[in-house]
Amino acid sequence: MKKMLAIGLFLCTLLCGCTQSDLPGDDHDPTREEMATGDATKDAETLRAQIVYYEQLVGDLQVELLNVKTELYANRVEYEARIAELEAQKTPANGSGSLSKEGDFQYTVRDGVATVTAYIGSETAVEIPATVDGYTVSAIGDRAFMDQLKLKSVTLPKTVTSVGWFAFSGCISLERITVPATVSSISYGAFQNCPSTLQMNCTPGSYADQYARSYGIRAVSVSS
Repeated sequence: MKKMLAIGLFLCTLLCGCTQSDLPGDDHDPTREEMATGDATKDAETLRAQIVYYEQLVGDLQVELLNVKTELYANRVEYEARIAELEAQKTPANGSGSLSKEGDFQYTVRDGVATVTAYIGSETAVEIPATVDGYTVSAIGDRAFMDQLKLKSVTLPKTVTSVGWFAFSGCISLERITVPATVSSISYGAFQNCPSTLQMNCTPGSYADQYARSYGIRAVSVSS
């Protein structure tokens, strides 16, 4: 009996003297825990930074989308208003002044300069004159060459400063057009439904050069 009590006391003393860290299988390491905590903190900071970045990106995209929608709406309003104006016109193109004709060109005169309003010839290569009946040709009017199906090339004179709405729209055979550096305005749909292979000969850095590149038209540099 005494022997059993002695053994019991020995076991109690042994168990009481053991700490949690001395138990078998325990891998308690304060340094490792600190490292793990630090890594978790860094991961959380990285995640927060990524969330902030993507939130800013989404915000920027929303603003850009709104600007695009606004621009498209404004363009649509202008487009519809201009179409209505064109449909309501009783005479071709820019129509103040009487309609006149010289050779294969119809034109109107305003403020002493002429606007070519229509081509009535059948040539496939057309060079627009700098003057008609003594008037300087300063513009190509709205729809002036529209749906000229056989037209392959056009050269604008250096007196021209503007090209009107749908001026060459529907010229499905048009291969190239020469636009001088004097042109500072090309209106909506000027080359709508023209071939994707259309080539625009123009002066580097000119309005026509910038226009061509903006609309995916092949720009070929020529001297002014």
